[in-house]
Amino acid sequence: MNQVRSGEIPRLARWMAAACWMWTAGGCASSTVEDPGPVVHALRGEALGTTWTVKWVGEDRTSEVQDAAIAALGEVDAAMSTWRDDSDLARIRAGSGPVEVRPETAVVVAEALGLAEMTGGAFDPTVQPLVELWGFHGAPRSTLPTPDEVEQARAGVGWDRVVVAWSPDGRAHVDGGGTALDLSAIAKGHAVDRVSTAISRLGLGDHMVEVGGEVRVHGHRVDGGLWRVGVDRPVVGLAPGRELAAVVAVTNAGVATSGNYRNAVVIEGRRLGHTLDPRTGYPVSTEVASATVVAPDCRTADGLATALMVLPIERGVALAEGLPGVEALVLVDGGATARSTTGMEALLEQAP
Repeated sequence: MNQVRSGEIPRLARWMAAACWMWTAGGCASSTVEDPGPVVHALRGEALGTTWTVKWVGEDRTSEVQDAAIAALGEVDAAMSTWRDDSDLARIRAGSGPVEVRPETAVVVAEALGLAEMTGGAFDPTVQPLVELWGFHGAPRSTLPTPDEVEQARAGVGWDRVVVAWSPDGRAHVDGGGTALDLSAIAKGHAVDRVSTAISRLGLGDHMVEVGGEVRVHGHRVDGGLWRVGVDRPVVGLAPGRELAAVVAVTNAGVATSGNYRNAVVIEGRRLGHTLDPRTGYPVSTEVASATVVAPDCRTADGLATALMVLPIERGVALAEGLPGVEALVLVDGGATARSTTGMEALLEQAP
């Protein structure tokens, strides 16, 4: 693993973006009026309680791309929303045993359980009772939870109580074991992958998909270069895109960042970030300001980025170092200092 000091991470003070992730498709190539060359198209919308963007190079297939993206996002929402009473997660929580769910839900739950085991519970898809306790879901709090309240909420947390099973005829079932599943730290990345797959099936191999800041890219930009994903400097109050700590140049990969510098609550004068440590029941209190992960798919990148916010820095980076196709960048001190996997250095690129 590598340690990078201030000034060694590529920066760009100005970058056009609408979220904590930025992207650029490059300028449109144009040699003659008769042969304008490839062009880039873009669509934006709202889903899953956030915004989404799709960019692709090639034909204007706006109607088809929009239909594909909306359908994929709608299916993920119906399956994994923690706000809907009719989602698979809501039915699992209300059930007293195995509940039949969409195969897609079972696959994501199984992957979340694998990540929980890999991280020793630093990532836990049953963290929902703690999310509610600390006011990140439902009614906000005006007072800090008591130790007894924290322990009571923790009693409903435990990834090892969840069982995923498949019947001989291919039906999927999930037994929550009395827990409440919250896949927010992995479902958004999964949604990105779903949309990306849908766009690929349309024959649009050069594209970028972003949902709520999580990104997956395929192929190349309109100018033939790698897609470039910017990482905000993790400073409280700094507007998205105002200042970058790094720019990652990738293709055929998912990129996700987790951080506590934007999503937080203030209770009794204390600012508490939204990342919770399921093992203690309390918001994380570490020097990690943000964690960025590059992985073969966005679902993996999303979940690992959350885990790296909870794990000690050296352990988290070492974990990423040992996973095939995975690279990580952990920022501390407001982005002035970083730890990274060895291969991440090759992905960092200075913006023109």
